[in-house]
Amino acid sequence: MNSPDSSASASSFGRWTRRTASFWVRHRIVMAVLGLMVFAVSFPVARHLSLDRRIASMFAPDDPTLLDYQLLQDLFGGNAVAMLVYRDDNLMSREGIDRSEAISQQVRVIPGVSGVLSTSVLDAAVQRIRPANFFSRSSKNPPLTHRDDIVARGIDLIFSGYTHSRDHSLAAVVATLDPKHPPETIRSLQQVADALPDQFDGKIGAGFLVGEPVLINDGFDLVERDGRKLATVTLVLLSIVVLITLMDFRFVFLTALVVVWSVVVTEAFTVLFGIHRSLVSTIMTAIVTVISVAAVLHLGVKFQNARARGLSQVEASERAISTLIVPIFWTCVTDAAGFAALGWSRILPVRQFGIMIAIASIAVFVSIAFFAAVTMMMPDLRFFGSLHRAQRRATIRISRYCIGLADWSVGHRKSLIAVSIVVMFASVYQTWQATPETSFLNNFRSDSPVVVAYNSVEHEFGGAGVWDVILPGPKKWSNGYFRQVIELQKKLRDVDADGAKLTKVLSMADVNYVVSLAPLLRMAPPSVRLSGMRITMPSFFAALLAGNDASDESSQVSSPKMLRIMLRSEEQLPAEQKIALIREVERVVAEHTSAQAWRDTIDLPNQIKPKVTGYYVMMSRLVAQLVGDQWRCLAVAGILVWLLLWIATGSIRLSLASLLPTILPAFVVLAVAGWLGGKINMGATMIAAVSIGLTIDGAVHLLLGYGRYRNRGHSIRRSVSHAAGNVGVPILLATGALVVGFSVLSTSEFIPTATFGILVAATLLLGTLVNLTLLPACVAAQRH
Repeated sequence: MNSPDSSASASSFGRWTRRTASFWVRHRIVMAVLGLMVFAVSFPVARHLSLDRRIASMFAPDDPTLLDYQLLQDLFGGNAVAMLVYRDDNLMSREGIDRSEAISQQVRVIPGVSGVLSTSVLDAAVQRIRPANFFSRSSKNPPLTHRDDIVARGIDLIFSGYTHSRDHSLAAVVATLDPKHPPETIRSLQQVADALPDQFDGKIGAGFLVGEPVLINDGFDLVERDGRKLATVTLVLLSIVVLITLMDFRFVFLTALVVVWSVVVTEAFTVLFGIHRSLVSTIMTAIVTVISVAAVLHLGVKFQNARARGLSQVEASERAISTLIVPIFWTCVTDAAGFAALGWSRILPVRQFGIMIAIASIAVFVSIAFFAAVTMMMPDLRFFGSLHRAQRRATIRISRYCIGLADWSVGHRKSLIAVSIVVMFASVYQTWQATPETSFLNNFRSDSPVVVAYNSVEHEFGGAGVWDVILPGPKKWSNGYFRQVIELQKKLRDVDADGAKLTKVLSMADVNYVVSLAPLLRMAPPSVRLSGMRITMPSFFAALLAGNDASDESSQVSSPKMLRIMLRSEEQLPAEQKIALIREVERVVAEHTSAQAWRDTIDLPNQIKPKVTGYYVMMSRLVAQLVGDQWRCLAVAGILVWLLLWIATGSIRLSLASLLPTILPAFVVLAVAGWLGGKINMGATMIAAVSIGLTIDGAVHLLLGYGRYRNRGHSIRRSVSHAAGNVGVPILLATGALVVGFSVLSTSEFIPTATFGILVAATLLLGTLVNLTLLPACVAAQRH
């Protein structure tokens, strides 16, 4: 039994909730009009919400990995490179070079393309380097194909793996893209690739597009499509569940109204806060639907129970609102806390996603306040009276089953809790041992076009992983400096990290060396050779050398010169090998550039230190950060939810009792996924904190329902069992629909989305089971 003070406090609180419910019902028209006015103001603002497709948007502005990458972009005019690859068995003939030139011209004029490098560009460069009377355009064989010319052979060897395969059966037109290129640039490049067989009468094969911007563009396209699919399927399925459960169109209307209002208002706030949609935030509508439907189902069940007892429509509305206003409020607040914990992530879009869903969770409660009363007071829209009665009988049976299940759990609480603790520790250990997925390419299914294209590049061009080394340059380019760069490149080619090696190492030092083999340029200073290459291959030159007037020795005042070494490696290496390879390259670069021989070639103090950066490095570190953030965010979510449950229930013991049931489902699901051989990708890393927000609904309603039964003087066992029976029906029905809705994502071509959908579905199923078994056991145990 409870003390008189606690009973008096509960009575006073009950009067407050009844007055609030009465106010909502009496002023329902005003409340609804006010809600519509907020919607009208928010809608035009929400339309300005845009999707940020940049890989740089995945990092915080002050992240060292991003700063190094931005330095690469700033120095070398962008790092977005797309390769249009096609098969041409006669590439090294005059006709093959002419085809390369025709394709290059098509690519060059596409908006967003800032430069092009291809075999035709190389052919023109060789022709300019060698004396005009030896080679000319009238020659039957292109200058690049002359095997007796050392310059032609050198250029061919250096650029094999970039503009053509070593056996000359595959060609590539390498397009350097403006960092702010629109998505239409990628689509235009793809259209050029698709049209190649028809354009050249079948003389060359169909083209395919690869490169970092292609992966990112395709990934975002798939995520956007999956987000729309999930939002539609989830809303439709859950509306059907609401309709079947309540047999009342009013609550279907309320569901749609709450979801649409909450999403639009949340999007308006995110625009005002300067937040963009990103790779992880496109599932917001589905999650808002989850929170909204749970609240509507609880309201609908309570409203219809009151009507079945003979209460009037006004009385039933007030009874439902007064009983559930507090549980729904605390559910939305704890949802917001669970998602707000993602704000402790080091990944910017994850932090922004947490903020968005936290705002949306509060918006759901506000929309319930605006529209619940006016919807329940609409004319009766129930249908099929006989089906309604059958549905009521089924609801009662399910409720009794939930009571029996909870009662059994309370009776076996010691063994159930002991087993759960063992499972928890085992799951945490297994999750800790899981390896991250560091290849962005592995986020696509093996049979998707982008993976097929990358596999061809990986096999024929020697590695699809692209990254870079940035080196400080001297005040004036010298042969001694370039010799030091070539020495460093030899060391990089010898790197072996547990079997992982670099497949290509290229810089302007290689080109300078080959050009110096030409008799007329052998004795010329580097500035002369570089000036010629700047004219012959301007986009390639700008991509490899930086600094004001990089090839001009006469410049008195110039920005620090920088040189870029372009690296290639296998994209689909295991995480451990990829990380080891990056670390070994960093070690070799640091060791070489700290030696006296290197410092002697740098005659100008340069504040910029050598950097190892690029897309390959960024993606490896991104997922590693996500995995680390998973533990931090989960800890914060657990603490925040515990504090809020403490405030909501007024009992530290009840809030502590809810911790194990709250965090167990996510760890079990992640552990099973890892045990089955799955890697932790971007979809899996968020599930731990997100699952708390998705499964907390049942726990909040059960704990507050338990408190109401205790205040009426019922025993612990009866209180917790009947509280489980009251929440069991809406939880089971909502979970069934949610599992089907999120399972739809399992068909996605973007694997993190599919992983997220499967894990959420599994977590919801397990969370529902835990809320009806382990949670009652923990609640009962804390009182004994």
